[in-house]
Amino acid sequence: MCRQDMDRFSKMHPVLEFTFFICVFLLSVSLSNPVFVLPALVFGVIYEFILRGREALSCLKLTLAIIFVVSLFNFIFAHYGVTLLFQIKDTRFTFEALFYGIYQGTMLSATLIWFGIFSRNIDSEKVIYVFRFAPKCALIFSMVLGFIPRFNAKLEDIRNARLGLNGGRMASSKKERFKNGINDLSALITYSLESSIITSDSMQARGYNPHAVRYSRYKMTASDIILTAFTLFVFIYVMYAKISGRITFVMNPEIYSKTFDISAMVLCCALFFLPTAVDLFEEIKWKISALKK
Repeated sequence: MCRQDMDRFSKMHPVLEFTFFICVFLLSVSLSNPVFVLPALVFGVIYEFILRGREALSCLKLTLAIIFVVSLFNFIFAHYGVTLLFQIKDTRFTFEALFYGIYQGTMLSATLIWFGIFSRNIDSEKVIYVFRFAPKCALIFSMVLGFIPRFNAKLEDIRNARLGLNGGRMASSKKERFKNGINDLSALITYSLESSIITSDSMQARGYNPHAVRYSRYKMTASDIILTAFTLFVFIYVMYAKISGRITFVMNPEIYSKTFDISAMVLCCALFFLPTAVDLFEEIKWKISALKK
C-alpha cells in the first residue's frame, strides 16, 4: 500500500481540501514576510515526506536548487540595500539583495510544493463535486488535471520512439536538440488534438449530460466543518493582520521586522501543519485502538 493511500487528510471532504489549499496558496504569496513563508516551506516538505517517503528527497533537492538560483540571480542583478558585502568596480553587492532573493526562492519553492501536494490530493471526482454548480467548467478543469500527467508520459514515449529511430543516438548540438524538441512538441500537439476529438466523440456517444443528477459519496462531517471553519478563521485573521500592518517586514533598504503579531504567526503555523496533524492524530487513534485489542 502506498503512502498516499494511508493519508487521512486526502480522504476528507473536498470542500475542506479546496478551502485549505486556496488559503495556503494565497497566504504563501501575499504576506511578503519571510517569517511566515518559511513555515509554509518547512511544513510543506514535512507533509511531502509523509506522502512520498524517500521519493520526496528529489523535491527537497529541487527546493534547494530553486532557492540557490533565485537568490544568486537577485544578488547579482539587484543592488539595493545598505549592508555592503563587497564591491566590484561600481557594482555593489548587498546583503539585502541576497536576503530578498532567498525569500523569493523560499516563497516560490513553498508554492510549488503545495501545488504538487494539491495535484496529488485532488482528483477529477473531487473537482466535479466542488464545482457541480458549474458542471462544464468542472469537467474542463478535471480533464486538464488528468491531461498533465498523461501528456508528460506521452511526451516521454515520443522521445523514446525518436531515440529508437535514431539508433539510440543523442543529439550532439544545440541546433539538433532544438529541432528534436520542436518535432516532439509537434507530435504531442497532434496527439492531444486527436485525443480531444476521440474523447468528445466518446462522451457524445455515451450520452454525456452535464446537468444530469449524480451520486456523491462525500458527506460533510463535524470534523470537516470544524477544520473548514478553522481554516477560514486563520486566513481571515492573518490577512487582516497583514492589511492592518501588524505583520510588516521591511527588506529594503534595511532588514528588520517593523511589526509582529505572535497570534498570527502561531495560527499560520497551525494552518500549514494541519494536514500533518490530521495524519498524526489518525495514527495515534489507530495505535490506541490496536492496544485495546
